[in-house]
Amino acid sequence: MRRIPVWALKPGMIVEKPVYDLKGRLLLNRGLELKKDYIHHLKRMDIPFIYVQDHFIPDVKVEDVILDETRARATNAVRTILEEARRQPPGSNLGLVFEQKQFEEIVDEIVDQLIDNPELMINMADIRSSDTYTFAHSVNVAVLALTIAIALGGFSRKQLTQIGSGSLLHDLGKIRIPLEILNKKGPLTREEFGRVQEHPREGYDIVSSQGILDKNAASIILQHHERTDGNGYPYHLQEEEISPLAKMVAIADVYDALTSDRPYRKGFPPHKALEIMETMGDIFDNDMLQALLGHIAAYPVGTFVQLSSGEVGIVVKNRVGFPRHPRVRIFFTGKDLEEVAPHEIDLVGREDKTVKKAFSEKEVINIIPHVFPLLKNGLGKGSKK
Repeated sequence: MRRIPVWALKPGMIVEKPVYDLKGRLLLNRGLELKKDYIHHLKRMDIPFIYVQDHFIPDVKVEDVILDETRARATNAVRTILEEARRQPPGSNLGLVFEQKQFEEIVDEIVDQLIDNPELMINMADIRSSDTYTFAHSVNVAVLALTIAIALGGFSRKQLTQIGSGSLLHDLGKIRIPLEILNKKGPLTREEFGRVQEHPREGYDIVSSQGILDKNAASIILQHHERTDGNGYPYHLQEEEISPLAKMVAIADVYDALTSDRPYRKGFPPHKALEIMETMGDIFDNDMLQALLGHIAAYPVGTFVQLSSGEVGIVVKNRVGFPRHPRVRIFFTGKDLEEVAPHEIDLVGREDKTVKKAFSEKEVINIIPHVFPLLKNGLGKGSKK
């Protein structure tokens, strides 16, 4: 399986991970052969990449930590709630029209799937367009925050569902913020940033007035921008004044924002985002931060990397607790990418070899193809069916 930017897709490639639309409807199913019209439609929908079959590493699959169907249903549930809330005038006492039972079932599914897979690393990026950013971001934050809680242990099932529910709706208050501020490409003015800082309180007021979430879940919405050093908002709370559930969601929120493309900047690759997060120990609970960092692959499966030895290959496995020490299948060596007999190197416990560079998808497509091009059937020179 390989992640391919939509601009680099070719007819004949085979879809490996399903693609869903804004309403959670299946657009492209696993196993479908791409046609020119399908690729054109993906570009029109502003979908940045998809996962395709890759005969370069045919035995390597990238596992998501939750099922595709669950992610799609959760994304659609968040969309339904936010769009219904947006239609209501500020201060309205009208109840949100959504299925509370269905929402709770989705949260339970996410919790169950994460509990069942405690050793899975977060290797895969979710497929999101600019139109689905807010909804997909909320689902990712829920997954990441729950990953922290499960890794730390000691949280009851009720608390896990509170984390899931609160994090899915943590950005509810942004429906009250003008889109021209949320999507502004340049720096925000002081007044604009002040308006953005109101969204935790706005979201909390919505769920509190309508009884959507219990008190602990609602506190996540109110406090997810508070920081342990007191420099967060809206109340500048510190340390123990902040709900531990909100502390986890705060970390998850920042990590997913760092790795996501936004109108004002491109997302950072995971290894860069991890470096940035590691400098934030003063504003986050350090134990919670380390719990998340230990479950995120700095170099996700399928990433082309160059080792300090000059060898070049593809990451085929990551292990919990060793985010920067993947198992790499080596195919090339040296500046000229001379082909070598494929073999694997596990960097866990190795002091003589480290990852020196991670290639972007654009670099792979521009540099690697002279040795091993991606053809329309997914095969390259020297490949074996």
